Amino acid sequence: MTRAEKLIAAARLARARKGYERSLAHDLEREHARAMMYGAQDWDAGRDTEWARAFLALRTKVEGAETAKRKAGDPLNLTGHTKQAKPSKVERKARAKAAPKQETVVDPDGIFRKVEVKGVSLRGLEQHQMRAAADFERDWNMSFRSLRSRGFEPAVDGGGHGSREHLARVEAQRRLRALEERLGERDWIILKAVVLYGAGPAEAHRRGAPQHVVVSHEIKRVLNRVAGFYRPGVATRDMMLNAFADIVKAAER
Repeated sequence: MTRAEKLIAAARLARARKGYERSLAHDLEREHARAMMYGAQDWDAGRDTEWARAFLALRTKVEGAETAKRKAGDPLNLTGHTKQAKPSKVERKARAKAAPKQETVVDPDGIFRKVEVKGVSLRGLEQHQMRAAADFERDWNMSFRSLRSRGFEPAVDGGGHGSREHLARVEAQRRLRALEERLGERDWIILKAVVLYGAGPAEAHRRGAPQHVVVSHEIKRVLNRVAGFYRPGVATRDMMLNAFADIVKAAER
């Protein structure tokens, strides 16, 4: 065999070996992908198998590499690649205590530019009760708003919304008088203390009122009456009335 023939044979052998290695690597890659597919299925189904553990380890490694890459390109965390740690229970309580008790909401009628509504210090209020408190607060603010406030002043050209807002003020005062007459002195005072001054069951109990559950029930009852005044026909639930009605029905069968 000449030297040229030996070189040709060696090249063919190297090419065959390289093709075999590529084929082997391709088979190993397909086998790994198949194993990860089975592992993903086991992990998704909640089965603790060797494939599932291998898939979870690979996923954690990939996610860690991607996060590290994003951190390197965004050290200020502008894209939010790193989630902020959840505050502890003590921190949440401190934030809730430091948060203001008032929030500013947009007046749906467009009369006010903004209306300050004090949050009622109660838990478990229903939607119609919250709306009733907001309606009463809005009428109260409108009724006692000064005519020198912004919005009542006429514009430079002699226009403005003074007359329209003055009429709205008169209407709000009329509604408040009607509401006070409907509620009576007792419920009217409770409504003012809760909605306007943020009083709750705890403070009322400290001043000699009954237990928290009783006070909470009374406040909700008053707000139900207010909701019926502002939105006639609104569906309200009186749990005490329902309970005693069930007793009467059972006794009279």
